[in-house]
Amino acid sequence: MIFITRELYDGVQIDSGWERRAEREWRRREEIYRRYIKVISPMLPATVRRLCTHGIHDAKVESAVQDSDSLCLVLDAGGALGLFRGGRVRLTLSGLRRRVAARDLHHQWWLYEEAHLSSRVRFSLHVMFNKSDVEIEADKLLVGKL
Repeated sequence: MIFITRELYDGVQIDSGWERRAEREWRRREEIYRRYIKVISPMLPATVRRLCTHGIHDAKVESAVQDSDSLCLVLDAGGALGLFRGGRVRLTLSGLRRRVAARDLHHQWWLYEEAHLSSRVRFSLHVMFNKSDVEIEADKLLVGKL
């Protein structure tokens, strides 16, 4: 994550010791990211734009399976915020340029995502889970409700 970092996320938590300052910084960076994503959106695949616009905050990873060039995440979005709330969602990222520690994602909570352009693939999706941060470089994202 570039704009909303783990350090900043930890800072906005109650009793961090700097939650007010962190909240101001969060709002500042969120506004910068909004402007950034507005500029790069035309160059991102429509499904990536949709995911980043609507989010999938608080969805829980039920499964994460990776093969040679794809990653499939099945998320329980029953209590998630955003457009995908209320069911299960499958995210399939294909054309991966590097492996992701898929096993480590099982049972983690999807918190925040950022989309970025990449010189190696069509996009780079940075995801903050409750226990780890992951950068996924891919050419294609398919999103489907189950």
